[in-house]
Amino acid sequence: MTARTRIRTGPTEGQRARLLAFLITGLFGMIMGYLAVLRFDDGAQLAQGLNWYETWIVIAAGVGGVSALWLAGDRVGQHGPWATPRVVAGMIWVSLVGAIIAGTLALPVYGTMFAPFTLVVTLLTSPLLVLFWTACMAAVHLCMVTYRSERDSVFTPKRLTQPDCPDSLPIRVRGRFG
Repeated sequence: MTARTRIRTGPTEGQRARLLAFLITGLFGMIMGYLAVLRFDDGAQLAQGLNWYETWIVIAAGVGGVSALWLAGDRVGQHGPWATPRVVAGMIWVSLVGAIIAGTLALPVYGTMFAPFTLVVTLLTSPLLVLFWTACMAAVHLCMVTYRSERDSVFTPKRLTQPDCPDSLPIRVRGRFG
């Protein structure tokens, strides 16, 4: 009887994966914000430390990345035959919208215009940073796939998940589309 009345208090695997995706996106945004701050005075901030405005830029970059992932909706974490182009477009969308949000928070008019431009120029001038961006976005995608798979399993009846069920979709449409 205790097994049926036990209440699950912790997050599920999908919820933990989604939280990790938001954390990765926020940290990558903050790293990109820090790199943008370092370009202000040719890296003089490394010796002096960051002032309040520069710290705000780094925090705003993290908030922009997390907000963009939240706004992305179903652009990230899809699986299936046409998922790759949609995921690539979604990751580019998350990056550019995150830069727009971060730029707007940091400097309302000019930051909105120049933050996406700064992001693109920074990525174009540093191939190692592009590799890091690709790895982070792939990790975010895989985390969101875990989350979406868990969410989709809630709405799939158990009888349709059996491998040879006559009512399952793959059995019914086998041979009709190919």
